[in-house]
Amino acid sequence: MVRRLLAGVLAVGAMLSGAVLVGSAPAAAKTVAVSDTLLPGQKLMTLQSIKSASGVFTLTMQRNGNVTLLQRGVTQPLWMSGTYRPGSVLVMGADGTMRIIYGRTQIWSMGAASPNAKLVLPNTGLMAIYNTRGKAVWNRHMVIGTLMAGAMLRAPDTLGRDVTMYSLDHVYTLKLLTNGNMVFLKNGTTVLWSTGKTEYPESSAWIDPNGLWGTYSRDGDGSWDFHTHRPGTVVQIRNDGSYLLINGRTIVKKFV
Repeated sequence: MVRRLLAGVLAVGAMLSGAVLVGSAPAAAKTVAVSDTLLPGQKLMTLQSIKSASGVFTLTMQRNGNVTLLQRGVTQPLWMSGTYRPGSVLVMGADGTMRIIYGRTQIWSMGAASPNAKLVLPNTGLMAIYNTRGKAVWNRHMVIGTLMAGAMLRAPDTLGRDVTMYSLDHVYTLKLLTNGNMVFLKNGTTVLWSTGKTEYPESSAWIDPNGLWGTYSRDGDGSWDFHTHRPGTVVQIRNDGSYLLINGRTIVKKFV
């Protein structure tokens, strides 16, 4: 059944007038130069940001708990966490993983295991996590291992917002093609599974908090889905070639 997305899911608040340095008070935003880097242990709290040196790109923890990467002059976010819990905090973990914490609960994570890595927002807008050797181990076009509720995969579009999911060893990928077909690949070429939906350019895919995993057209109409009816379910691809929906320790659905 085709489902219309709630308008509020993709709604993003207007861009904030001033960005603040991590740990600084909002009142100081206009007089303090903003860093382009989030170091291990540093946080973004409500209305705090990091910004590229050019000032063109800004990563902000919004009032509604959604973290957005915005480009000056562009209304749509280039990337967002998809989390909507006011009062949440983005933390750059010492293990190389970004986490969003609500109260004492981790509600979202993204990145790759790499001790003492840092998050950098360069002038290109290609937000990435760099290890201590200066190598990017994650960037905004990637999801590694597990797709949590709210995080999104995207097909290529004119804004360059495509996001692909990778197994930890990068052998297996789950991605949306330009025609909207979601495919599970080995070594980037061998198709192991697909939705077969090929008439939906600029599609996106995510699993919602209630366990509905699906793909959606650029207009928000559902094109394919699988409903687990289990809140908290996540999508996972593993190094052994498994593509799964998992709730806690229980495999709810094995596609491959």
